[in-house]
Amino acid sequence: MSLFEPPVAQLALGWYNSTPLPNYEPEAEPLGTVEPTALSRRLLGVFDDGLYCDTFYKISGSEPVGAHRIVVGRNPDLDLGEATSRVVTVVGMAPDTLRAVLRSHYIDITMTGVFANMGPRSSLETLRSTLTDEERVAVEAVFGPLDASRWAELSQTVRSGRFFDCKLLVDGGVDVPSHRAILAGAQDGHYFSAAWRWPGAGQAVRIPEGLSRDALMDLLQLRYGSEKVDSERILEVRHYAELFDWPEAREFCEAELESLLSDPSSVEAASLLAVYTHTEEKNVSVPAHLKAAALAGVVRQWSKVTEIAEEALGQSRYIELQALSRIRNRDGVVFGNLEEYLHACSDDLTEWERSLSQDANNAVRKQLERGWAYWHQVLFAHGRIAGADVAERWRERVRAMRERLREERAHEQAKRLRLADGRLWFEPTFEWREVPSNAVCPGGLEYRLDMETGRNFARLCA
Repeated sequence: MSLFEPPVAQLALGWYNSTPLPNYEPEAEPLGTVEPTALSRRLLGVFDDGLYCDTFYKISGSEPVGAHRIVVGRNPDLDLGEATSRVVTVVGMAPDTLRAVLRSHYIDITMTGVFANMGPRSSLETLRSTLTDEERVAVEAVFGPLDASRWAELSQTVRSGRFFDCKLLVDGGVDVPSHRAILAGAQDGHYFSAAWRWPGAGQAVRIPEGLSRDALMDLLQLRYGSEKVDSERILEVRHYAELFDWPEAREFCEAELESLLSDPSSVEAASLLAVYTHTEEKNVSVPAHLKAAALAGVVRQWSKVTEIAEEALGQSRYIELQALSRIRNRDGVVFGNLEEYLHACSDDLTEWERSLSQDANNAVRKQLERGWAYWHQVLFAHGRIAGADVAERWRERVRAMRERLREERAHEQAKRLRLADGRLWFEPTFEWREVPSNAVCPGGLEYRLDMETGRNFARLCA
């Protein structure tokens, strides 16, 4: 082909004709994720451990399998009766099959993607594929068709108000019926499991004093699978969720609190302070991120809470939060306490001062001095809390450190200028400092002579 002939057009996929394609099918994207609900996970643990069962299924020659009517009642084909405990004799199926069918009733799943709302259907379909025709007939004779689409949701079933096997005694003579399998899990709910292990314990459990009935009902709703709590009672609910060892309810309350604190301007001043004081209590275990959110909320909304804060917090914490609010307004950062700020700020200012060159202009030096001046203001507030002697020791350490840095800079400048022996470089500040008789001073200083003593003083021009 001549160089002057037009080029032949090249196909972008021209390699296709000679390059074999790989012989494979691309991996299918996942259609969704499957997770048991918190309620299902807890009830599965109770079922697997055989705890608090009130109905039993017996196969000849094997141990009975216990279950809970409040759970298997989601199956409309089961005749559960109203007796407090019952035994059903089962024939024609293997023990593993019986357990698998019963266990399917405890499955409720949170799903995304195309699997949404399938519930325990996949578990039953897997089981059905392993059964012989005779065994399937035997299973369906007891449990009805293996079709979970006909079953009620697990959370709806356990809140149906049936098959109560215990009661909670609340102050004021109020009894609240409930279910042991819900209150005491295999891995949590140790407050209640310990109560029922106590010698001579009956069905009733006394609720600790201080827990209101409304908060108890909110707490029970969470335990029974609800995701709603009254914000007015959320601190009380969280506190007793921790006491009862119900971590999911406690974590839900903490998530709700953190959500509220993400916009503290929408929270009333009294509520904001109540959350903060709750997180600061020494006998309360609160995640660090929630404590930080509560502190940040109060500091950010200090102007709103300041009128009621002193009485609620005490003078020392009031002074500290007031100073932290000023720091936040000035620097845009919320610190946990003044000591934390003083350490961080002094470290930053020290590093700045250490890197300060002799050629730095007065504007830079003024900015550094303003930083130290503000640090001393905060130190004064800290002294009102920790004591004047603590503040004075800190102030003296900083003064000595700054003096040492000035001496180091002066020594380096003297070496750089190759000053004669016996001569030294004068390091000025914005405060009057005495000029030694053998000092060499930079230009542009302001001088003052003490006529009585003959001593010279100099400083940077303000």
